[in-house]
Amino acid sequence: MRKTIKVIESSESERLAQIYLVAASIFCEKGYDATSMSDIAEAVGITKAGIYHYVKSKQDLLFKIMSFGMETLEKDVITPAKGIADAETRLKAIIANHARLITEGSTPNGHNPVTIINDEVGGLTAAQRRKIINRKRVYLDLLRETLNQLKTEGKLKDVNITVATFSLFGMLLWVSRWYRSNGSITVDQLVEEMSKIALGGILRPQARLSKK
Repeated sequence: MRKTIKVIESSESERLAQIYLVAASIFCEKGYDATSMSDIAEAVGITKAGIYHYVKSKQDLLFKIMSFGMETLEKDVITPAKGIADAETRLKAIIANHARLITEGSTPNGHNPVTIINDEVGGLTAAQRRKIINRKRVYLDLLRETLNQLKTEGKLKDVNITVATFSLFGMLLWVSRWYRSNGSITVDQLVEEMSKIALGGILRPQARLSKK
């Protein structure tokens, strides 16, 4: 029997965030196609009709979850990073803020509205899919621009920018696959190790030494 996660009395935006988190977790566990609106209503602790008060359909719910996930990424990771002029400091902030968003805003199983952005885009309409992909591209462009700035400053190793960009992006997105908040690695340790791996892989030694 699925554990019910009761939606507490709160503002509508908070209730929506709770519904998105629970629904995202179920989509991750069962897959979008195998999940019914009844499954979600039961887990949330409201009626099926109550779910339809917030969304028109399961597909609409999926799109709203992904949109909410992207809004959270933009607010907590992308926008703060854009305000940082120094490229190395910016990259460290991206890694730290993304890792904390994924780990601290997830269920114990590592699920949150950001998690399903990569897995379930096939459940969207073509128009919805384009919107999500375009928003993800903003994140990729930020990483690419940061690496290009490091290259211009002579701090980047002789690496292919495209390969490095997608490798960093993949590392960040994959955290939710394996990290568990009840495991032996703390969030601070995670951020430190990810930063060492990422920066050690792309920065010239003298650039890293100058920042210590």
